[in-house]
Amino acid sequence: MHSRGLSRGFMVTCSILAITAVSYAQPAEPGSLPPIDAATRAAIIDSVIAVIDSVYVLGQPAARIVAELKRASAAGEYDKITDPALLAQRLHEDCQRVNHDGHFRIFALPPLDPEAAAAEQDESPVDVERRERRFKADNYGFKKAAILAGGVGYLRFDAFPRNDEAFMAAAAAMNFISNSNAVILDLRDNGGGSASMIRFICGYLFAEETHLVNWEIRAEKKTVQSYSADFVPGQRITSQPVYILTSENTFSAAEEFTFDLKNLGRATIVGDTTGGGGHTVWSHAFNFDKFRIGIRVPHGRAYNPVNNEGWEGVGVIPNIAVPAEQALEAAHADALRKLTAAEQDTEIKAGYEWALQEVENRLAPVKITGKQMKEYTGVFGPRRVFIEEGDLWYQREDGPKYKLALMAKDLFRVGDLEYFRLSFGYDESGKIVKVIGLYDDGRNDENPKTGN
Repeated sequence: MHSRGLSRGFMVTCSILAITAVSYAQPAEPGSLPPIDAATRAAIIDSVIAVIDSVYVLGQPAARIVAELKRASAAGEYDKITDPALLAQRLHEDCQRVNHDGHFRIFALPPLDPEAAAAEQDESPVDVERRERRFKADNYGFKKAAILAGGVGYLRFDAFPRNDEAFMAAAAAMNFISNSNAVILDLRDNGGGSASMIRFICGYLFAEETHLVNWEIRAEKKTVQSYSADFVPGQRITSQPVYILTSENTFSAAEEFTFDLKNLGRATIVGDTTGGGGHTVWSHAFNFDKFRIGIRVPHGRAYNPVNNEGWEGVGVIPNIAVPAEQALEAAHADALRKLTAAEQDTEIKAGYEWALQEVENRLAPVKITGKQMKEYTGVFGPRRVFIEEGDLWYQREDGPKYKLALMAKDLFRVGDLEYFRLSFGYDESGKIVKVIGLYDDGRNDENPKTGN
């Protein structure tokens, strides 16, 4: 999520040292910076305390952190630390011990290189074009859109970007799945991004502009209300059930999106509890002669306006808790069960049941032994079932071979064919006497066993 500027009051409070925006330089390693004296060490500690006291989003945790840093400093616990990188590391650890926050960080940086800083501010057209080409080739994070069995739409996106091209990609993806019977949004690898993209995508999922969440900005003493977009290009997705897939890697803006839709009853969350990063971040650095101290401070708190609760530190807890790697199948199965239960048309209902049987089998595969395989082998007119390299296979005349996978007693998936399955029939003595081809439109055809 993106940081906002500081109030004038904070800038006055932090006039202990000059503040500059944190560059993209890597944090300095211990031993790489010149040692500091007592006065510099005190200035670093005082500056960190001033930032936390004025900016940190939660007043009570901020007070506890400040009290601990002051206590440790007065007790001389930092006096022997002469390496600025080690001091930053120790201050960070002490702050996290008082109040763990995934967005909070203190670190040392090399001195600001004026030429490098100017280059960052004045990026060359070649670099801009190269970056944009990479973003475009990645489709701005919108990685995969598909229609799954049973007419269930699936969209995976790994970021919440915010430029115009990204909004166009989002609109294309959302419109692609807009006719689906249900929608699955995969955020298992989504680490966050822009709140504006949250509002845009939510605009597709509500019939009208909807209050999503509140943001409290302590340093500015204000609350910001966030709403879904009141207009989106194309077709909205308002009647279909929505599922969101999550993992512990689902973080920041991706969590807000998940949090908002769960609280509003618009989505069922499936997977693992999310990462627990519920604060926006303000980042700056304090300049010294030969190094800088960088600090990332959470300064905005998201919360549900109904109960004042957020997800910081606890994550968004799924409605259907399953390992992240099983989340897609679990969501797909749940959607198909509900579609099946609600459907009145018998043929359409049978199609949902066909798809559900496949998904449930993938969630809980059925094993078959070598001895059991032998029972199914034989020639059935133009069809042949045989064992090859330890697997059971199916072939019709000189057509392609397909590996068989057991779905239930006497029922097999045939390779990756979605429309066709294979079953077997027995005589009164329990011997297999025929093979039955089953089709997803309700048809079937049979062939008697004619040879071994």
